[in-house]
Amino acid sequence: MKTLLILVFFWASAMLGYGQEQVFDMDTDGNITIKRKYVKTYPVKKYKNTSPYIRMLDESEYTSNGGRYDIECLKYRNWENDPGDIHLIRISCQGKEICSLENNEGWGYLTNEPDVDVRKTSFYYKIDQGEDSMALLFIGTYIMSQPPRLTILVLKKGNASLVFDRPSYVNNVDKKGNETIFTLQANTVEYRDVGVPCNSPELHTVGV
Repeated sequence: MKTLLILVFFWASAMLGYGQEQVFDMDTDGNITIKRKYVKTYPVKKYKNTSPYIRMLDESEYTSNGGRYDIECLKYRNWENDPGDIHLIRISCQGKEICSLENNEGWGYLTNEPDVDVRKTSFYYKIDQGEDSMALLFIGTYIMSQPPRLTILVLKKGNASLVFDRPSYVNNVDKKGNETIFTLQANTVEYRDVGVPCNSPELHTVGV
């Protein structure tokens, strides 16, 4: 059963039994170190006749201190009946490419409107993370009843860090100052009858 992404900023509660954990570390100079357990390796297969890619979105995003990042979202050519609305994310800063991420199954077009402090484009959500940092969220294609691929990129000091890239539903988002806390669900709840689940949601709370 497809679970829609709902971005709701809510007052913190003790609804979960899981401890909160940051998905990345930061050194004394403010540089990000990712934690591998939050970043799954996805193989990428090269297909014939999919390029030149179709540009679906070309946006510039700014940090509050004026840092500029250019985001380009591209779609495979000749891919009409296959999954994905975009398949390639390219990010540049000051004319230099700092990120190129490809996904054969694709990320999807966003339809749900976020709450305050979140900017929505056609293909990603932007969350400010302080004066020199932002997070971008991309939601993968829903295939059958599996959680979509959730991709979170943090842009900071002219660099792009892939801090989360795993199958997950986003159940809630809580903004606390410069930190964003996500309630993620790693599985799909199946039902044997109306209102009678076969399993329980696997919930985790992570901070970005």
